[in-house]
Amino acid sequence: MLVLLSPLVPACSWAQDDAPKLLSTTGGNGRQSWKNLAELQKAAAEGNPEACLQLGLGYETGAEMKQDYAQARMLYERAAAGGVADAIYRLGKLHQDGRGVESDPVQARDLYRVAALANVPLAQYNLGAMLVSARGGKRDYVEGLAWLILASRNHLEAEGERQVREHLAKQPAIIAAAERRAEELSREVAVRKGAKPPWPPPDSESSLSRPSALLPPVEKPVVP
Repeated sequence: MLVLLSPLVPACSWAQDDAPKLLSTTGGNGRQSWKNLAELQKAAAEGNPEACLQLGLGYETGAEMKQDYAQARMLYERAAAGGVADAIYRLGKLHQDGRGVESDPVQARDLYRVAALANVPLAQYNLGAMLVSARGGKRDYVEGLAWLILASRNHLEAEGERQVREHLAKQPAIIAAAERRAEELSREVAVRKGAKPPWPPPDSESSLSRPSALLPPVEKPVVP
């Protein structure tokens, strides 16, 4: 049995699940910031995509306001429409966990893929974990390990990648194929750098289903 562990996300990473720093005035990580919650709410109401993301995360986590997954989802969708890839990742997480919406692993996987191609590390990790675990579609060790490799390169804890490599140790051809696929994906991500992620997301399930050798099931992955 292979169990993927949650990555240890650096404290500086915006994509982590920590509560947003709504009162920050530093604009850390290249993101906009607001002096107080009222300013943030005003910016979100005016349609600022970054403000929608931050306020949505506040509603999702219950930071400085009552937890409201439906509000979080609405704000994430506005941010996603404005080109914020992290909001697409957050929507995928809501669909995966069934928060403010019925649990839908197929939709979660599609959303993760859009965010992963926009170089959101946790989306890359979660997509890889779902692929190797056959969640939301067919199992695919080649594509799944490839995304886990990219997540590791983006400074997430590499334990998930290590576990899958160990699981495939007797099938080096699959590992080699995943490494080649990781290079392809890396180039595709680089080409898309700076581009607005597609919204609404396309149905990407067909592009996720790549043939790979059958191996014993991977059970109960734990993803962030």
